[in-house]
Amino acid sequence: MTSQSTPAPQGPRVSVVIPAYNAARSIGRAIASVQAQTEQDFEIIVVNDCSTDDTVAVVSDLAAADHRVRLVSQEKNGGPSRARNRGFTEARGTWLAILDADDAYKPDRLEKLTKLAETESLDMIADDITYYDSEADVEFGDQRLAPGFNRIDLASFLRASMFRPPLHDFSGRDVFQYALLKFVFRRSFIAEHKLAYPENLRDSEDFFFYSECLLAGGRAGLTSEPGYVYTQRMGKISKRQSALTRTKVDRMQVVTGVDLLLSQHAERLSPVHRRLLRERRAQAIGLNAHERARDLVRQKQVVIALLELAKTRPAWAFSVHLLLRRRKDWYAKLGGKA
Repeated sequence: MTSQSTPAPQGPRVSVVIPAYNAARSIGRAIASVQAQTEQDFEIIVVNDCSTDDTVAVVSDLAAADHRVRLVSQEKNGGPSRARNRGFTEARGTWLAILDADDAYKPDRLEKLTKLAETESLDMIADDITYYDSEADVEFGDQRLAPGFNRIDLASFLRASMFRPPLHDFSGRDVFQYALLKFVFRRSFIAEHKLAYPENLRDSEDFFFYSECLLAGGRAGLTSEPGYVYTQRMGKISKRQSALTRTKVDRMQVVTGVDLLLSQHAERLSPVHRRLLRERRAQAIGLNAHERARDLVRQKQVVIALLELAKTRPAWAFSVHLLLRRRKDWYAKLGGKA
């Protein structure tokens, strides 16, 4: 008699990884949005990043009621990149999906994205974003991806990940950035190329990871139908800081990420890629100076603010654009035209 090995149990279709740090107020909404998916073959891996609030208790209660919810805890706080990497190592699904603890999915997101990715033979796919103002409890607008389904490569991703909107666009729309999107990844592709989030970055980590995936030959696509609900740090409707968001913006982390890409992949980057990366780097430095100057003006230190702007030429582009947008807003309030 020949012995037969028992086949390994097949994993779920989708593994949803949710990094969580002091997310007791929002994690229930995030998990519920996955549980409400039309695609029900999933696992939810919540990576607790040393929370000091009731995050563990909230998730433990939800896990007790649904075996598809699993809580793993980090021994030491390491930020979102390390938490996502931990979730990737725990995942068993065919597809990997990221969900931030203060965000949510629309009900058919996972089904639509995974089916489209399989039809188009993709390694990574993302959809348009719906914004959420948590303080006003309002969803609104989308990021306005090109209509329908479109493939992207590294160059098109870099072009659409710049910080500065064109100076002739005074519509008041949010800056369009592919770096804000949340891709779903084929797990076998991530494993084959040993891809991981950069654990030394706590800001701009998505941009770095997506760039490395594309550099590794990832076949990527975008669909314009919004499925990811993104909580704004500063609510556009309420004009208040979100109490749910834990992200700390650090523009100089963008510079660090670009420098890492330029140094680690020098031979694989084309001249076009290098030019676009350097442009993103310069814009991050300019935006950083503009934001410092803006804060100084609020503190009535106008002269110091002007000196700050003078030291960093790209900062003027942001400042001029902001003034022109405000001019349009003022005219609109007065019933006139810009």
